[in-house]
Amino acid sequence: MVAGPPKRRPPSDADRGQAYSLEGVISAVVILTALLLATTAVVITPTTAGTIDRDTMAQLGTQTDDVLATAHERDALREAALYWDSQDGQSGWPTAYQPGDDCPDTIADEPLTLCLLLEETFTSRFYRYNVYLDYQTQGKTTETEPLFVQGTPGRNAVTATRSIALHDGMELTHSPGGTLGGNVSKFYAEDLDDPTLVNVVEVRVIVW
Repeated sequence: MVAGPPKRRPPSDADRGQAYSLEGVISAVVILTALLLATTAVVITPTTAGTIDRDTMAQLGTQTDDVLATAHERDALREAALYWDSQDGQSGWPTAYQPGDDCPDTIADEPLTLCLLLEETFTSRFYRYNVYLDYQTQGKTTETEPLFVQGTPGRNAVTATRSIALHDGMELTHSPGGTLGGNVSKFYAEDLDDPTLVNVVEVRVIVW
């Protein structure tokens, strides 16, 4: 007589216990692996001190230069350099302005273009920036007028500059407006006593 296949014995409590223990070990390994990945995938913000490497800084410098190049093409450097409140004798950019706020309006009731470009490029990525206007004096020295300052640049800050010539007939872009020639005594940059040229202003942007 041919013997049939051996009969399977029903799983005992010990077998079930071993299966549950194995499942528990596998689950624990999966959880530990997930925790390990979570703790190593730390997002470092650009403003964290000492975390921007050279490649990132080079890329940031290129982007800053590109913003100023675009601003120059759109005549936004002239607009920014002439954004001067001749009544109060100060920059028209509000000192209470915070990143993410609506950009201040020009006399034409349009947002300041340079502000829009900086906000779109840097604020949305948690970078900060300062904007300065450097100009020449009759004594051949360089003076600086802050246009907008967010703070003290970090050690990883990058800088880009573009120059713009300002002439008598140009219009101030902040209310109450008027020509530069008619308000030159109240303007931040000295008149260099050229027949038409008032000054050459360098727009300097620092990003960190």
